[in-house]
Amino acid sequence: MDLNWEEILSGASTGIVREVESLRQNIQWGHGAKFDRYQKWGKSVSGTLCEMALAKKMKSYFSHSVNNFHGKDLIIDNKPVQVRSQLYSKPNKSLIIRQGHKPEDYYFYVGDDCPTFYFYGYIQAKDCRKYGKWTDFNQDRPHVWSVPIESLKPITEFINET
Repeated sequence: MDLNWEEILSGASTGIVREVESLRQNIQWGHGAKFDRYQKWGKSVSGTLCEMALAKKMKSYFSHSVNNFHGKDLIIDNKPVQVRSQLYSKPNKSLIIRQGHKPEDYYFYVGDDCPTFYFYGYIQAKDCRKYGKWTDFNQDRPHVWSVPIESLKPITEFINET
């Protein structure tokens, strides 16, 4: 799925506003990751574009939300959706679900190779213990559920979720 240049500009602008708000409110994000300011800006823009690409693929509304730190990223077919993203070129891909997740949320994994975005699949959070591995990736960060892409459902099946 490709985003056109107008969509990229719009999504990138939202990502920048999100990062400015994090700075303004002195919100530390990244769960202990050692990102510098510019890496955070890039990850904010990339994450926003991945949300936008998924909304476009699923023919759903993208709200350009800001200051929605603990809410859902999207609502697709009246279901709460969280988007997890990585650069497409990154090796060792897996979908991450953090502690404190809402069991009813659906997590989609999207790869960013802007302007092209790839959809690896999804899982409902309540199933992360069944398919994921509890890990900190040998880093000094909080443990997460790491779900391998082979365990994700294809996004074409999402329409059948009840």
